[in-house]
Amino acid sequence: MANREIKTKVAIDGEKKYKKSLKNINSALGTLKSELKLVESQYAGQANSYAALSAKGDVLSRMYDQQKEKVKAAEQLEKAKKAQSDYAEKVSSAQSEISRCEAALAALGDETGDTTEEQAKLTAELEKAKGELSAAEKGYESTT
Repeated sequence: MANREIKTKVAIDGEKKYKKSLKNINSALGTLKSELKLVESQYAGQANSYAALSAKGDVLSRMYDQQKEKVKAAEQLEKAKKAQSDYAEKVSSAQSEISRCEAALAALGDETGDTTEEQAKLTAELEKAKGELSAAEKGYESTT
């Protein structure tokens, strides 16, 4: 009987999109920092005036919003990595169960005597494991 080797590799397909989004956010933050310096230089003599504080507050508010987007993107990436890792484990577990059932069925086939009841039981387990594998693979694909 041939031995099967099972390997699992976890990779986030959306990571490229995430990095591009992060680059855009960082670029926007750089622009906002420059804008903040411009506002500060425009109101150099009157830094505590209502207009100066209002303009500075507006820029800082937009910077805050960009930082929130950056944090949100990082949280989504972590959730996706965790979900993908969980499904990879489920796929691996289901594949091992299938291998175990197939090996047990092959061993029963080599034995003499009446083993139809045991074969039916193992066949049912095998079908159940295949169903779990299919569900785990669908879940894994949905995380990417």
